[in-house]
Amino acid sequence: MILDIYKDAFEFSGRKIPNLLILGVLSFLYFLIIPGILFYGYEYRVIKQSTQSMINGKDEPPKFDDFKKMFIDGLKYIAVAIVYLLIPIIIFIAASFTQGAVNVVLIILGIIVGIISNLLLCVAIPHMANNDDSLSSAFSISEITKIIASIGYGRFLLAFIGIVLISAVVFAVVFVLLMIVLVLLTGVSASFSIGSVESMGLVSNIVMNAVLLFIVAPYMALFQSRCVGLLYNLGS
Repeated sequence: MILDIYKDAFEFSGRKIPNLLILGVLSFLYFLIIPGILFYGYEYRVIKQSTQSMINGKDEPPKFDDFKKMFIDGLKYIAVAIVYLLIPIIIFIAASFTQGAVNVVLIILGIIVGIISNLLLCVAIPHMANNDDSLSSAFSISEITKIIASIGYGRFLLAFIGIVLISAVVFAVVFVLLMIVLVLLTGVSASFSIGSVESMGLVSNIVMNAVLLFIVAPYMALFQSRCVGLLYNLGS
């Protein structure tokens, strides 16, 4: 079942290339804040759609419309994430001011609390989406833990680890392949003109960032959002 979710999410993420490119632009302009909020708003829209979908269905990514609603959804998504991740962030900040055994304990504690917070967040967002976008639903810990229990703690944890590992592997593979291609191109360029190496390095950075931000990041964002929504369905 979990493998079916991954398969569905991979297929779903590539069904509308124009949407992927728009999401890529939002990813690239993330630092301007508003595009970043819209980015999360679209992720939320994907999660909401997925909580009402069947695994291995023929769903396509939702449309880019009603930007006001998307902006509000993005703000809600960010607000919920901040609340859930606030405690581990505080712990890591505290760790940065300590040394020795206390530092180690705080770092380990921060990692544990961070993992738990992210696990709860993976259910909190779709639970909010599945309950008329109610912020209170995102913080109903009793309901959220019941859903996780219904999915199965072991299966839920393995699914979460799988999503993280798949995302990391995709980014790593694309990065390595790009590095190989760019190094080969740089070598060819250098054979013609030594002075071109410096400019080629700049081009390489631009190409690397463009591919990762415009293509890989939005694709994996869709993949993760689709997985989270479908995983939620198993326990709701």
